[in-house]
Amino acid sequence: MCDPTSIVMATTTLITAATTAYTINSQKTAAEYQANIAVQQAEKAKNDAAYERQSGIEEARNQRLQAILNMGDAKTTIAAGNISTSSQTALNIVEDEKLNGELEALTTLKDSEKRAQDYLYQADQYYAQAGLTSFKSKSSFTSSMLNIMNDSISSNTDNIAALFK
Repeated sequence: MCDPTSIVMATTTLITAATTAYTINSQKTAAEYQANIAVQQAEKAKNDAAYERQSGIEEARNQRLQAILNMGDAKTTIAAGNISTSSQTALNIVEDEKLNGELEALTTLKDSEKRAQDYLYQADQYYAQAGLTSFKSKSSFTSSMLNIMNDSISSNTDNIAALFK
């Protein structure tokens, strides 16, 4: 008839399989959470890149405006010194102010773009990390569940065979 030991063994195997499946599912959920955190970090890095670009544009615009003001101050200083503002020396001084302002603005834009690119690279790294974590999680979950089913079937086949002996 039915061997009580076989019934206990079959029940134990099922409980062990259910416990293992729960643990594996918890690990999958934790990995999904980590992947979501990485995606959030990537989105923040993208936002930081956009902010960096915009602040660089604003700073460059302010530098250009300051160069225009400096040109006006230079003209005023030159005129106050009884030098003709149309003389070559005066024109060179004013043009230098303009070029210096433009150079500062372009340098600011370049530096801002470099920092923005660094943020975007960081975002790409976070996205890659999220994808890898997600892939590993799904692969591990599937593999573990298949192993549980295989072990459970093998063990229960032996226990069921023992029941009918």
